Amino acid sequence: MSKKENPVVQNNEGTAKKKKNRLAEVFMKDYRFEGLILLILAVVAIVLGVLILVNTLTIDASIPVLGDYPKVFAWILVGLGVVSLGLAVWPFYKPSVEEVKRVTWPTGKQFLYDSIIVLLFVAILALFYTAIDTGFSALVSWLEGLR
Repeated sequence: MSKKENPVVQNNEGTAKKKKNRLAEVFMKDYRFEGLILLILAVVAIVLGVLILVNTLTIDASIPVLGDYPKVFAWILVGLGVVSLGLAVWPFYKPSVEEVKRVTWPTGKQFLYDSIIVLLFVAILALFYTAIDTGFSALVSWLEGLR
């Protein structure tokens, strides 16, 4: 009988673990449009907060708590909006942060050498385009003189 009792205990523990995992799964799961919805709500919260702060949107004084302290409510809206905006945008930048950690940066000498090469290339191209522009201007002036 002890062999039969063990599976029952294991099932009960397994069931309890599954319930905890399901709850964690709901919070950890990435839903399809959660970032977009959070971004929209963040922008709406910031806009509403700013509208209240500049007195474009007013809160009736008869509304409990909010009517007494509209500026506090507005700042809370703006603060929550900014935090939500950060949470909505962070997943787009997270891979970039990981990539920047793996970058091998050039030494000071290599950076200076590469910068000089780039500046020389830009100067040569500027001279080239100036010469072509001057040549075409002279050609156009000469052709206009032939009329």
